[in-house]
Amino acid sequence: MHIRAVIAAAGLALAMQGAERATAQIDFGAMPVGCSWTTQYSDGQTTTETYIGRKGGKHRTEVTNGQGLIRATTYDAKGRMVRKDWSDGNWETFSPYSCFSEEGSCMYRYRNSSGADQKIESSTRASGKGFTVQAGPLDEARYPDEYFEVGTLGLTTRNKSETYSARLIELKNCTTGS
Repeated sequence: MHIRAVIAAAGLALAMQGAERATAQIDFGAMPVGCSWTTQYSDGQTTTETYIGRKGGKHRTEVTNGQGLIRATTYDAKGRMVRKDWSDGNWETFSPYSCFSEEGSCMYRYRNSSGADQKIESSTRASGKGFTVQAGPLDEARYPDEYFEVGTLGLTTRNKSETYSARLIELKNCTTGS
């Protein structure tokens, strides 16, 4: 279910801390409510994700496609993705959070409303200007490798795999006073 969107959203969370470590963190501390970023995919689809604020200690964004809401995404206090709620009523959770984008090796639990309940192994390494990620369910075939580059506020500026590519094409209202 929505695996391309899972991978892309994980890519949006990729950021650097110093020169040594990537983290699954969008810098919500520096992001004003209303900040939005638009991503264009290789199939022509364009989505816009907007920071709607903090609620109950968690950060929330909404993703739209010009025709309406696609999903709401929830991040923990450190900006790591923990849940997606799709407009069709489906949901996905990442426990304790999606570590897809953390440099090094890690594991998290992925569950969804269709009954999936998997442990995901993830390994991320620095590569060129960005990071390469190898991930997949424990003891099963892994997902196609992903490559990410990161820019302002920890947002992915470019990502690609064998099945698709995407690039950040616009930022709006993302600086104080904009």
